[in-house]
Amino acid sequence: MIRMGFSRRIRLSAEQVAVVCALGELLTVIDEFGTLALVVCASALLALSLRRRLPVTALCATLPATVTGHLLLPSMITMYAVASSRPQGRALWPCGLLFAAALRPWPLSALAEMTRTDLLIALEMAALLSIGPTALGLLARARGETQAQLARLKVSQAREQRLGAEQAVIHERARLARDMHDTVSHHVSIIAVQAGALWAVETDPDKRADVESIRRHGVQALEELRDMVGVLRGSRVLVAATAGRPVLADLPRLAADSGLDVTADLPALAERSWPPVVETTAYRIVQEALSNVRKHAPGASVALSAVLSEDHGALVLEVRNGPAPHRREDAGLPAGGHGLVGLRERAERLGGRLTAQPSADGGFLVRAVLPMVKL
Repeated sequence: MIRMGFSRRIRLSAEQVAVVCALGELLTVIDEFGTLALVVCASALLALSLRRRLPVTALCATLPATVTGHLLLPSMITMYAVASSRPQGRALWPCGLLFAAALRPWPLSALAEMTRTDLLIALEMAALLSIGPTALGLLARARGETQAQLARLKVSQAREQRLGAEQAVIHERARLARDMHDTVSHHVSIIAVQAGALWAVETDPDKRADVESIRRHGVQALEELRDMVGVLRGSRVLVAATAGRPVLADLPRLAADSGLDVTADLPALAERSWPPVVETTAYRIVQEALSNVRKHAPGASVALSAVLSEDHGALVLEVRNGPAPHRREDAGLPAGGHGLVGLRERAERLGGRLTAQPSADGGFLVRAVLPMVKL
């Protein structure tokens, strides 16, 4: 931007200097300012204001001043404007007109008195007067076209780089999908199969229910993993938007399968419908909160609520657990420390907020406010 502004100032200054020089040239003929000089000089100077919009017309208006020899700079300035605004082939005949006007003597009777030397000098001056500004104008036009082509090439290069980066992301997503499918599905499949085998031989009803819950969670994990792998391997927006997306109606089953003492108060499920992205985010928040209770406060009671905000424009989720009846060491479950961070990011992406903090009774509270959005 600075370079463009600087170039624009230089160009305007050069044109202003040229116009001032043309006005200064008027001083050289002021002593001969008769009727003819007044007409040709006035038309030449007024034509300078038309050099950008009507360059050929402005050139023709300056030619009488060139023929009579009163003013030469106006025709040179307008010839530069013609050459810089027209293709090379269309700038040749205006250049020829200027050459003829500069070569023709004034008055015409002076032609008979010109010697060979005078004629050669006249030819040289006419060539310089016409070809010089024409060459400069064509050079300026070529420079402008080159800059425009370079700008287009930069845009094309940036687009190609962006496409290359997108292709790299697609390939990396496909690689991650393969790795995820090969590793996670292998272990989860073993868990589900062994849980099914244990259920078949177990006779205690309570243990059979626990084993069935393990098997069902394993199968559900495989299904969600399959959907997510499909998203990673594909690039269709619709698939990514619908794959593996739970809804608020799944919260009671999630609470029942958690293995915790959960008291659920979920009036928001029946009071209105929510956008799918809000329902998915709410489900994931509750899912992660219950997982944290199982890991860090086993045996603690949990109060789950999903209600409308006071202005009925947001969903308010709360997962509150009391203190654990007895603490025990970590059961060996991996904890990356990214669960609550990811939930905050989900809520903030919807324009909401999430807080997670210890409660006064020694328990823990996860509270999320998710606005009614449509993404």
